[in-house]
Amino acid sequence: MDSIDPDLEALRLMQQGEEQGLLMMMSRHREGLYRFVYRFVRNQEDANELTEQCFLRVFQHASRFKPKAKVSTWMYSIAGNLCRDFLRKNKKRKDECSLDQPLGAEKKFRLLDIVEAEAPTPEAAAMTRESLLIIESAIDALPHRLKVPFIFCVLEDHSYDACADLLKTNRKAVETRIYRARKLLREQLG
Repeated sequence: MDSIDPDLEALRLMQQGEEQGLLMMMSRHREGLYRFVYRFVRNQEDANELTEQCFLRVFQHASRFKPKAKVSTWMYSIAGNLCRDFLRKNKKRKDECSLDQPLGAEKKFRLLDIVEAEAPTPEAAAMTRESLLIIESAIDALPHRLKVPFIFCVLEDHSYDACADLLKTNRKAVETRIYRARKLLREQLG
């Protein structure tokens, strides 16, 4: 099974109380997990804190892991639950726009750089930012059961199969949820 999931060795080390396993896991998954969390909370400080909490929980609960799915899938499940709980507690906190800002020092582009092919006029740039805020609000309004697969698969480009493992469901259910999320977004955005 080690050849299937490269994180099992790190998990075994964590199960033995070895911090080296946690460091290995963090070096492999910190950036992706941070991006996933950031898309939910849209605040760098909160995303950093929730990402750290996720790794702490993985370390604390390593002995509870059941090898039904990949270790990374289990971690994203923990992160998704932390985000859901955080957003329930902090419904009014939305300080930053994730679609308009780089996700980290390693990122060399913003979503606006992709959307805007040529140098826009100030009016066009303002309209694009406004549109992105509207899209972001519509994504925020999605129910959690639709938001997780939409962010995980569409925005973070993970596979439907990985998402099915994450949500403990099948691929068809993931496809249906993403279809419904897109349909709701189209209705909300007109």
